[in-house]
Amino acid sequence: MTTQIRPDAAARPATRLRDLPFRGLGGQPPFEPDDIEPFVDARRIGVLAYVRSDGRPNQSPLWYTLRDGVIHMTTTTGSAKHRALERDPRVTFTIQDEAPPYRAVIVDGTVELRDLGPDPADDPTEGMAVRYFGRVAAAAYHRMAGDSIAAMTLISLTPTELKGFDNANALSTTENAFVRVRERLPIPRPWL
Repeated sequence: MTTQIRPDAAARPATRLRDLPFRGLGGQPPFEPDDIEPFVDARRIGVLAYVRSDGRPNQSPLWYTLRDGVIHMTTTTGSAKHRALERDPRVTFTIQDEAPPYRAVIVDGTVELRDLGPDPADDPTEGMAVRYFGRVAAAAYHRMAGDSIAAMTLISLTPTELKGFDNANALSTTENAFVRVRERLPIPRPWL
């Protein structure tokens, strides 16, 4: 099932993910258009898939932020990932919910790379450690990472296609609540 878009929307980058077609996978229910951005914008780890220099696929779990329909991440300047993305900007980025009833958005698109300077106002990922860790743990993370995070490259992913599934749409409110608490019930799981 594909969410319909206006014919002119495919000719320009989307400013909202809901403007892109969404294809459900494996017979599972797709996301509703209004549910895509809140899911992607939540604090999750995404997995970036790209092509290595020898043609093999590679994956990298990354923190990310969503701004105006573009997904922003960072990598160390000069790293193998950075060089691979310079060679071939086509990527797939998977964002998933690890808790039942399970949901995932898989983003196909191309990335643009830009060296990040010292001015945080120019960085859409500024404050990402605080977003993921909170202030105290983010400060510890920055102390641990030290100078290794000094030379960074911004990865900006412009989505061209969205696919995935939202199994919450297949279940009733009661069934959704049950699958979320099932693991915590003092009853043997095979019985449930």
